[in-house]
Parts: sequence; C-alpha cells; structure tokens
Amino acid sequence: MIRYARALVAVLATLGVAVLPATPASAGPRDQQWYLDELHVPEAHRVTRGDGATIGLLTNAFPAAHPDLDGRVLPVMRRKGGLLGGVVEAPADYPVPDPLATAEMGLMVAGGGAGLLGVAPGAKVRPVICPGLAEDTDACLRWLVDDGVDVIDLSQAVFSGLGSGFDGIRYALAHDVVVVLALKDGAQLPAAQRKGVILVGGLDRGGKLAAGATPDNRVTVRAPGGDPVTSGPGSRPVTLDPSAPGGYGAPVTLGGDRAAAALVTGVVALIRARDPALDAPTTIDRLLRTAKDLGPPGRDDDFGHGLVDAGAAVTATTAPVASNPLGDPDEPANHWITWQRVLIAATVVLALAGLAAAIAVVLRRRRRNDGVPVA
Repeated sequence: MIRYARALVAVLATLGVAVLPATPASAGPRDQQWYLDELHVPEAHRVTRGDGATIGLLTNAFPAAHPDLDGRVLPVMRRKGGLLGGVVEAPADYPVPDPLATAEMGLMVAGGGAGLLGVAPGAKVRPVICPGLAEDTDACLRWLVDDGVDVIDLSQAVFSGLGSGFDGIRYALAHDVVVVLALKDGAQLPAAQRKGVILVGGLDRGGKLAAGATPDNRVTVRAPGGDPVTSGPGSRPVTLDPSAPGGYGAPVTLGGDRAAAALVTGVVALIRARDPALDAPTTIDRLLRTAKDLGPPGRDDDFGHGLVDAGAAVTATTAPVASNPLGDPDEPANHWITWQRVLIAATVVLALAGLAAAIAVVLRRRRRNDGVPVA
C-alpha cells in the first residue's frame, strides 16, 4: 500500500508540471542562458563537450520528448516490481510523462545550435524510472553503476525512505561513480548516507543566495538555480519545458537546488570526459579546488566550497587523492539480498523438491508394474 501511495504522489507531481505556470523563453534561448556564463561553460567547451561520458538519472516517469535531446538520451529503463524484480527497458508508450526529468536533462546535455545548450552536450543520459521504496532505489543505482555510468544525479528518489540500511550510494562510490544530490534532497538522508556525495545548493543570478536561504553546513558547492518562490524570473535557469510556448521555460516544479544539481552533474561529466583516467575521488577534489570562493575565505556554511567553475575544472591539473575529500563511506554489502530474492530462492528449492518427489513416485510405480520389489 505504501508503494502505491508513493507512486501516486510521484505521478501527481509530474503531471503538475504541465499545469503550473512557467516562465517562457523566446526562440533561441542561448541568450537567456546566463547561468552557462556564470559557470564558465563556454570556456570549458573549448576543451571538451562531454563526449564519451554517461550520466545516470533517476526519474518518476518517462521523460517527455524534446527535439533538443535527440540522440542524447539512451533507452529509458524502469524498475520492474513483483516477484522477479530487475530493471528492464521501458515501453515507448509508457503512460505517464515526466517533464521535470526533461528539464533536468536539458540543463545537462541539450544540443545547442538554435535550441538550448546543455553543460555537456556531448554526453549521454541514461534515465531510469524508479519511483518506489529504498529497495527499488537501491536496485536502480546498482543497475546504473553496472551499466557503466560516470556520474549519477540522484534526483527523484523517495529520500525520506532511504535509511541507514540503504546501500545504493555506497555501491556507486565504491565503484568509481560520482553521486550528485540537490542540497534539499540530501538533507533528508542520514549523515552516513551523505558521506562522499556532492550536495549542491542553488544561487540567484550574480552568485547571491536566494532570499530566505539559511546557512547549511551540509552544502558542498553552489551553482545557479534560483528558488521558484523567492527568486525573480531572471534568476531561474531557462531549460526545456514542453508545456511552455516554444518549448523553453523555467518550470515551477524544478526547484533551485535540483536545477543547480543538474548543472553540476553536467560539469562532472565534462571533467570525466576530459580526463577519463581520473577516479571519482580525484574528480570530486578537482571540482572543489577549482570552485570560486564566495563569502568568507575558505569553505563556509553559506556557499560550501564556492561556485562551481566548469572552465577551471576541465583545464586544471591536480594531483590524485587517496580518498574522497567528502568522506569515504562504508563498504557496500558484499551480498545484496532482498526479500524478493529470498522468496525466489525458496520457491526454486520447493519446486525442485516437488519435482524430485514426483520423479520418485513415477519410478516406484514403474518398479511395481515391472514386478520389481519396492523398498
């Protein structure tokens, strides 16, 4: 019952994107993408556009189509519930669209040209539809890691349900995958679950905190992402919005921290594409070291390590680090056992036992019919 209730909430949230007002952008949105300039993305694109990198993204439903994403989205997968579980390809006629995922992907990988330009337009996104409980999120993250993604934007999980036993983030970090989370989402996780994860907070245009923002010692870095309620329209990143005139806008349901996290995910993809030999801890270290310090000197509770600088991050030379600068999480469980798998194993054992018993009965009858004494 809890699973279905949460799934219903997710569906209603995604459907709300189409009916809530959006800030429309005129044709040719690049001149409104001020956030790319604040992140120094044009400078980064002189070195890399993210070719070869793959981004994993959790969604609540099937991302809505947009021409600016053509060729940049790998087949959409979904978490299959029931006895067998697993992650399988989602059908193209999946009944529920997710415009919020489309907005996030636009910030990450949109192709540019006459349309929107993403931070890493050469990268690919692998979306996985994964609304559900902790075990579903765990399975989706493990699948993305095993599929070979370089960075995961853990965007639309049911964060309140990911307790201390949740293992997906630890599995990703242990297998050299960078994990990015919006600050407001990461704040819902236990401290042990946030260890090693990049927590991104949004900023208004010009590197200012949104009105009403309070210091938070959990923030790792900041990036553009104005608050939908307190920030003016000029501080909210324009992205893909299929419901808006022209297909571009600032969806109300795309929170400032989530927009910022999507942008930083794109920057991580640029770093990993530029230097494929860098491991995840060194990638994170470079992101932090090259961030523009804001506020008091050094890390602080308002801005963390500062405003992410994509241009500096892909051109800097930094020494490898021995450990994740955000903390090394505990090792993931070696044996991933869920109640589904226990049930499957028990069913198989019972089936084999039943088959063996049936064979024994048949053999006994044959011996009896052949006149062979039966013990």
